[in-house]
Amino acid sequence: AIIPAMFAVVYPGLDKLNIMSLHSPESAILSAVIFNALIIIALVPLALKGVQYKPTSADKMLRRNLGIYGLGGLIAPFIGIKI
Repeated sequence: AIIPAMFAVVYPGLDKLNIMSLHSPESAILSAVIFNALIIIALVPLALKGVQYKPTSADKMLRRNLGIYGLGGLIAPFIGIKI
């Protein structure tokens, strides 16, 4: 999401990949830094508290974690940086 905005000046063809419509490299980097700072602040209490251990099979745990963290990790940055 950030790379097309950063290099669109040098490589005009990358402007087609700018799906988030970030206007300048400065705004793209600033929004990514702000998003990362807010995510770190939001996740510190969760890291300190920990999570409850549930005995499950490795298959089931892998599917659940890929669903939560995989999809969340792909979708959340686009939403957070765009806002």
